[in-house]
Amino acid sequence: MKRFQHTQLYAALAAMAAIPAVTGPRQATPFQLHQTDASGSYTAVKEAIDKIGTSWQAYRDTNDAQIKALKEGNETKARDLGEKLVKLEGEISKFTELKRSVELEMDAHKSRIEELETRSKQPGATQLEKVNGEYKKAFIEFIRGRGQAPEAERKMQECQQKLVELKTVTIGSNAGGGYAVPEEISRQIEVLERKFSPVRDLVKVVQAGTSDYKELVNLRGSSSGWVGESDARTQTNTSLLREVAPTHGELYAYPQASEWSLDDIFFNVENWLSEEVATSFALKEGDAVIRGNGTNKPTGMLNTAPVTTADFASPLRAPAAYQYVASDASPIGILGDALIDLIYTLNSMYRAGASFAMNSTTIGAVRKLKDGNDQYLWQPGLQNGQPERLLGYPVSPWEQLDDIGSNKYPVLFGNFRRAYVLADRVGMRITRDNVTNIGFVRFYVRRREGGIPLNNDALKVLKTV
Repeated sequence: MKRFQHTQLYAALAAMAAIPAVTGPRQATPFQLHQTDASGSYTAVKEAIDKIGTSWQAYRDTNDAQIKALKEGNETKARDLGEKLVKLEGEISKFTELKRSVELEMDAHKSRIEELETRSKQPGATQLEKVNGEYKKAFIEFIRGRGQAPEAERKMQECQQKLVELKTVTIGSNAGGGYAVPEEISRQIEVLERKFSPVRDLVKVVQAGTSDYKELVNLRGSSSGWVGESDARTQTNTSLLREVAPTHGELYAYPQASEWSLDDIFFNVENWLSEEVATSFALKEGDAVIRGNGTNKPTGMLNTAPVTTADFASPLRAPAAYQYVASDASPIGILGDALIDLIYTLNSMYRAGASFAMNSTTIGAVRKLKDGNDQYLWQPGLQNGQPERLLGYPVSPWEQLDDIGSNKYPVLFGNFRRAYVLADRVGMRITRDNVTNIGFVRFYVRRREGGIPLNNDALKVLKTV
C-alpha cells in the first residue's frame, strides 16, 4: 500500500470519521473542538498562532507599562493595566490550548492512518477490521440498552471468540468481568485524556502483562580504565542497579445517563461516554502521579517529600525522593535565578528531552519574569508543533500541581520519561447497571494501572519557601 502524503493522510482519516467530533461540556478546556480535514486543521492552527503572537506582544507592552506606572507611583494606571493583563493572559492561554488541542487531533489522525497501513499488510487484516467493526456496533447497542440488548451481548461474545481465533488481544474475553471497550472508543478516550492532562505525554507508559511488573534502573554505570596492548586488565566495578515496582490500583469512572437520553437517536452515546470517562480519568490520574500514596493507586512523585540531597551524595536519596531547589523570594514567588538553578541542578545527561510542568496559575506568574537584559524568559509557541518555552525548554500545563505558596512545589523540571513510569495492566472494561437508580443507567468503566518514581536523578522540583 502506497504511503499517503500528509495532506491526503489527514483528509482520508477525517472522511473515515476515525475520531468523531466532541460535543458537550468540558471541565478542562474553555472551548470545544470539531473534526475537520487537513486544510481546516492547518488553518485553525495558523489562526491560533496569529492570535497568540498578537496577544503576547500586547501582554509584554502592557506588563512593561504597568511596571513603569508602579515605579512612577501611578497606582490607578497600574491597576487598570493589571486588569488588562488578566484579560490578555486569558487570551494567550485560550489560544495556546486551542493550538495544542488541534495538534493533538492531527497527531491522532496520522497515527490512525499509519496503523491502518500497517494492518493492511498483515494476513487477516480485512477480517480483523470487520470483526472489530461488528463488535463496536454491538457495543453501542449494548450501551443504549434497547430491546435488542441481549442480542447485542451475544454478538459481542461471538466477536470476542473470533478475535481470539485471529490471535488478537484488541478486545479480549471474559465477559463475566464486564465487556472490553472497543479499540476505537478506547483510543478516543486516550486522545481526550491527553487534551485534559499532559501525564501520558510526559511520563513513560508501558503495557504490563502482570501486576508483578518491575523495572531495573541503572544508577551508576560500570567503571572502565586505560591499558596498553599487553597490560593486564583488572576487574572494574559493576553497575549499581535499583529495582522499582509500580504500585497498582483500579482507575474507574461511573458516568450516568437517563434512559430517555439513551433512547434518543440524536444522542451521541460514543462521544458522551468518551468525554465523561476521559475527563474523570485525566483528573484522577494526574493527581495520583503527583501525590498518590501507593495504596490501591500509583505512588506519586511528591508522595516522598523532595530533599536537598544531591545526586551523587552518600548516602543516596530514598528511591522515590527527588531533589528540590528553593526559590526564596519575598513575597513568596518564583525567581528567574531559581529556575536557572533548577535547570543546571539536573545532570546534563537528562537535559536532552527535559521540560517544565506547572499549573496555569504558575504559568501566569512565570510569564512576567525577565532576565538581566530586560528580556522575557517565556516564549510562546509560534510555529505548528512548537510548545511554549521557558528558558528554551518546553512547558506543559499540569493543573493538579501546587500553586505558588509557602512550602509548596509548583514547578517540575526534568526528563519525565526517565523519571516516572506508568504501567497499564489490562485494557479498559465496562459494566452496565440499569438497576441501582431507576430511570437512569450507570456505566462502570475501569482500567487497572500502576505507577512509581523510576529514576529520581532525572527530575528536579522547585520549592517556594
